[in-house]
Amino acid sequence: LSHAQRSAVKVLRRMQYFVARRKFQQARKPYDVRDVMEQYSQGHLNMMVRIKELQRRLDGTLGKPGMFLPGKGDDKEYPTVGARLIRLEDKISACGGIF
Repeated sequence: LSHAQRSAVKVLRRMQYFVARRKFQQARKPYDVRDVMEQYSQGHLNMMVRIKELQRRLDGTLGKPGMFLPGKGDDKEYPTVGARLIRLEDKISACGGIF
């Protein structure tokens, strides 16, 4: 290699070294506790929103657990899977003596 090429390689290697050193020093810095707590609370909030949405969807599909108690008769207006299942069980038990 010529002298100019060697000098160019040395300059490039020095630049790479300084960039790597700066990244390493940045990685060694301690975490700011406030930032960590903020990220944790934001993640917790997102998780709670997802859980509430999932619960809402389950309640819409299956119905709330207390609304199918026998003797209420309120499940007739609910088009959920749970209400339909209760009505089907009632019909089967009513037809039980026939079979």
